[in-house]
Amino acid sequence: MKNSRGKRTPGEEQLLKQVKDVFSRKKNEAGGARKAAKELNICLASFYKYAAGTDLPRTEVLRDAHRKWGIKWNLVDFSKVVRTQEIRTARQLEFSFLRALREEDVEIVQIGPVGQTMLEVKLRIHLRPSPAQKMAKVT
Repeated sequence: MKNSRGKRTPGEEQLLKQVKDVFSRKKNEAGGARKAAKELNICLASFYKYAAGTDLPRTEVLRDAHRKWGIKWNLVDFSKVVRTQEIRTARQLEFSFLRALREEDVEIVQIGPVGQTMLEVKLRIHLRPSPAQKMAKVT
């Protein structure tokens, strides 16, 4: 992957070298390139390009190599990369206690930026027993 000027930055060159080393080692392991490509869900041709050092993988490929092979990429911090997740249903994000939550039960403890495109909000939620739980304690 080259930028609009057709040249790679020094950081891209450094990452490209590390990718080439990692993918070349994987190519020589048992199962070879075919197994490694399957593990990362990429085509074999792309795997060989990465092993030859002629192309940089997408962030998702680097993330998968990090997770599955335990690779620590020198210039990529996955804690700073936004993770996309598939949401199967709207109710998946709902917590049962939210129905009984009142404004006075929520305290904002901390707000701060995380990278350039995220905001981290830390909340303290005071959980109060429901009327049914209160009745159960009395009897």
